[in-house]
Amino acid sequence: MSNETEQDAAGPATADADRDSRALPRAILVRASADRRPGAQVEVTVDLQIDEKSFSASSEGIGHETIELRVAAEATIGALHAAVGDERFQLVGIKRLHAFDADVVLVALRERAEGGQRFIGAVPVRSTLIHAAAAAVLDATNRILTGSAG
Repeated sequence: MSNETEQDAAGPATADADRDSRALPRAILVRASADRRPGAQVEVTVDLQIDEKSFSASSEGIGHETIELRVAAEATIGALHAAVGDERFQLVGIKRLHAFDADVVLVALRERAEGGQRFIGAVPVRSTLIHAAAAAVLDATNRILTGSAG
């Protein structure tokens, strides 16, 4: 059994917006951890902080790297949904890429609303894939939720 944890109090951020289009403060990725169990089972927990409020969500699956990336993204989306107060985003896909001598995690999300927008996030892997997957989700959503998209 392996437990992988990455903390980043000043890492990539995102914030949540009300359905009334009021922008709220950025969400900070506090922790992304993976608990690996026998049989290729993994549970990922993601903790976010917005102002002084904490939001956490977990997701689990069976598989290796590709599934772990997806599970980490789903946990991050769950924490964002808890912060925003509704289920606004849906994961389209997530992938690890190697480009220019570096590993990058790329995520695609879309809004659940009919005709909803698509969002792309990309983050270099600086520590763990789990952390990069969570940070990529925040990269995809940060400008939208904070109201700073132009």
